[in-house]
Amino acid sequence: MKLFHIVVNNELKCKEELYFDGKDYFSCEYNSIKKKFTQIGVKVEANEVFVRQFEKNILSLTYDTLTGIWYQKSNDWIENDFMNKSHSIFGINVGGKFEIVALNQKYEEIEKVTVNITPGTMSIEEYQLMQQEVSYLFEMFSYDLTDDKFNRKNLLRRVQIPLFPLSTFSQLVEDTEILLSELCQKPEVELRQIVKKIHVKDVTKWTPTLIIDEALKKQGKVRALINEKCTDIRENRMVKFMLDEYLKRATNELKLEQQQRKMFELEASELLLMLSQTKGELTVQPRRLHKILKKDIQLLEMRNQKWHEIIKRIEIMLENQLMAVESELLEETYLFRMHAYYSELYDIYNQYEQLLPELTSTFRLFVENLLRSPTLYEVWVLLKIVQYLMQWGLNPKEFIRDLERKYSNLNTVNISGYRKRFHLPNRPFDIAIYYDYEFSKNKYRPDFVIGFKNKNISSGWSFHTLDVKYKDYSTMEVGRNVYMKDLERSAYRYLKELLRPKYVIQSATLVHLDRKSTNWNVKPDKLLPHYTYHKLAHFYLAPFDSNNLSIYFKRLLHEGSNYTNCCPQCGKVGKGEQKNYKVINIKDNFKKKKQVWKTHYTCDYCNELWVANFCSDCSFNNRNNLISECGSYVYPRPLYKYPTNNYNIQVSDEWEVHCPSCNKLSYPERSYTLVDDDFYGPNIKYHSKR
Repeated sequence: MKLFHIVVNNELKCKEELYFDGKDYFSCEYNSIKKKFTQIGVKVEANEVFVRQFEKNILSLTYDTLTGIWYQKSNDWIENDFMNKSHSIFGINVGGKFEIVALNQKYEEIEKVTVNITPGTMSIEEYQLMQQEVSYLFEMFSYDLTDDKFNRKNLLRRVQIPLFPLSTFSQLVEDTEILLSELCQKPEVELRQIVKKIHVKDVTKWTPTLIIDEALKKQGKVRALINEKCTDIRENRMVKFMLDEYLKRATNELKLEQQQRKMFELEASELLLMLSQTKGELTVQPRRLHKILKKDIQLLEMRNQKWHEIIKRIEIMLENQLMAVESELLEETYLFRMHAYYSELYDIYNQYEQLLPELTSTFRLFVENLLRSPTLYEVWVLLKIVQYLMQWGLNPKEFIRDLERKYSNLNTVNISGYRKRFHLPNRPFDIAIYYDYEFSKNKYRPDFVIGFKNKNISSGWSFHTLDVKYKDYSTMEVGRNVYMKDLERSAYRYLKELLRPKYVIQSATLVHLDRKSTNWNVKPDKLLPHYTYHKLAHFYLAPFDSNNLSIYFKRLLHEGSNYTNCCPQCGKVGKGEQKNYKVINIKDNFKKKKQVWKTHYTCDYCNELWVANFCSDCSFNNRNNLISECGSYVYPRPLYKYPTNNYNIQVSDEWEVHCPSCNKLSYPERSYTLVDDDFYGPNIKYHSKR
């Protein structure tokens, strides 16, 4: 069976074959060849072909006699004097994982292949990494972090993420290698009767048929029924399954750790740049943090090398002559109980399973269904949110227990309607997460709502929406128009109407797959009144680049929810100290003076540093306090600056900040040029050096 891109107009035209990675086929939504959308065609000799998803037959394909290809035929009909057409769901506008099944005339299954249809804005490599990361995160959330296997060698200090116990796994692979080598010396075999052409001198039992065959042909060889030793036994197929699982584990862990190392290296390089431009006490915490990052990077580099060694070992074992078989799911057999080598191999695999979290078979099936879901990107975003909030004290096992109770045990294939308030110990706030939850009053259903609950104020909630868009606006012909419509419908509308009148949405953000555009303070004049500054944003997030999520949560914590003194890394309360106080004389009015200062915040738990500036122009022109639900400021809201991963506009100067409310800088005596773009964000250049 082979799958092809096809174009169907008046006639069916077959294009190139879909990408095949040796196991599955891959395509993407809205794939086009020469500006014509393609769907998927199946070439196979069969009586019937259908498409299956989540163990259900969802589509029967039609056979085209001219090309010999099975495809989904669209239906045309006339309704109210207008021609209507049903567009194909198979290979055009629905993503996910599907099985293509071929049946013979007896309606028996004769062939089956799997095809993954990815979002059109995501590469196959990104999609595969996203699947791996979703599986990994579900496992990681299920680990018992108090277990001895998660010691300092298996824990990243910067993000407190547990790592798979590599040394133990390496020893298991090494033991397997030794046993497999021993097994090759004395392999277990089965005697199977087969018909084979052999020399007449090797015939042990002559039959009338053999005698006649030899007399007629006189070739010196005859086709005889013989007993042959065969190593293709069930146990060897199951050992092949074990090795496949080991290889899959090692490969996935390697990819994910490589991705984590890249993020650490990027943060470390930004820290080095900041340290080269900064002097004095502001460098104390960043230098400590840089040392932590270096140690984590060194740990990951060491593990990277070890994973490569393990993968090479497993691949060599798979080339063993005993492993030239198809793999079979593992189950206990007589050899696995009684044979010296096979029983040890079986015990080693059981030890490997002890390294994995305890997940029920029902929950594992639930995860498999999510991996085939067309909303996989949203699920991935949800899991990345939970992963980030673990640093703030969120217990991920609560999240897993919720899913087991509310979703997996009910045999569902999504997490729609999820909501939960997580209690964060030793933090001044709790976190609530809503995913695909319908708010009953106005029937609005944003993809995510994230709430911060001030523990000291009964009504102290700060809510933020986050809506997912499977779009690459920069590559679309009318991308800016589409972006503006999305911004109005999926962000600004929530600011104005969601949860009112009891609560007010503090910020609304779009997350998308356009790597060229990110703006943390959108303010399109035609759409928004002035008061919505600091409230709208959009950013890029994908499996190979998830750094923006940490920026997003910094923004929610400090700018959106006003927890000024809370550490953006761990969420705990830090120390604040007012610095650099100065008075600026006003030329036109000598009686009035502008006051400027900064507050330096530090966290002793994770060596974080952040600085809160105040815009002197805003504070001078507006003496009224800015009141919020979670606190008040003597002057208008602070403008935050961090050693790395900033959301306020970056300026080539030490701790300088641009004010999005008045478009000025906190050092007004210097001239500069501001180029503002609501899609790509502002850019600032100084005219002179400080």
